[in-house]
Amino acid sequence: MRISIKSSVATKSLVVFLATVVPFLSHAGTSSSTAPATPSGGGGLSFKLQNPIAFDSIEKFLVAILNIIIVIATPIVVIFIILAGFKYVTARGNPAKITEATQALTYAIIGGVLIIGAVAIARIIANLVGAFG
Repeated sequence: MRISIKSSVATKSLVVFLATVVPFLSHAGTSSSTAPATPSGGGGLSFKLQNPIAFDSIEKFLVAILNIIIVIATPIVVIFIILAGFKYVTARGNPAKITEATQALTYAIIGGVLIIGAVAIARIIANLVGAFG
């Protein structure tokens, strides 16, 4: 029974992966701004592949991804801090609920610090690489 469940999950994962990757691969060699391929001097065809990513380097790409993560994660961290405050208010002196609220607030603050720290470290590394390269 376990084998069929695992293979079913693997099959679904493979189908989802192929459904998302194949369209991008099919557009890899096409371009709307270039002229049709014409034979060059040796009788072969000449193609120009364009970079679909708007970034010139990996560090710029990673910084852009981290900026997107910050935009998404900041409201989530704020919501968790508000939730921890709500837990404090509704604890009404119950030590177990106060401990739970303190733990929730601690985890929310740690998550926010980790997100900001990741972006800061990425920017520091990008600046160091740019200074030496």
